[in-house]
Amino acid sequence: MLAIMEKKTGFSTFINWLGTTEMFARPSKRLPGRWQLFEFYVDTEDKLQNYKEKSLSDNKMSLNLEFKEDGKFSRESNLPVAVIQNIEAGEWSVEKNFVTLIDPGNFRNNVEFQFAFEKDTLKLLKKDKLGKIEFFGFFKSTDK
Repeated sequence: MLAIMEKKTGFSTFINWLGTTEMFARPSKRLPGRWQLFEFYVDTEDKLQNYKEKSLSDNKMSLNLEFKEDGKFSRESNLPVAVIQNIEAGEWSVEKNFVTLIDPGNFRNNVEFQFAFEKDTLKLLKKDKLGKIEFFGFFKSTDK
């Protein structure tokens, strides 16, 4: 009887793990919604800068993204980060773990981010060709 209970417990643990694992959760399905930046990193000429939630608030910096179900996106931002300022609104598409923000007026302004989810946090990463971090942001959902 004890062996059967151990198998059931082990099986339940495995099923629970499957439900929380990104690989099986189709992360691109989690993108639609509104997201607010609460921390980010940017690589300047001399060092990697980190801005935490308090610093963003104190400096009145913000970035809000909305990914709509119909493939449209919009952003509201006053961050002094070039890659963020390149595009206001347009369409978004996903390929594997990359999301591309598509500028309808000029494809040269398209911006591609690598993305991931950790718990309820959306992470967006953009590096330049040399591997320097142009933007690494952490977002929380504002849909709740």
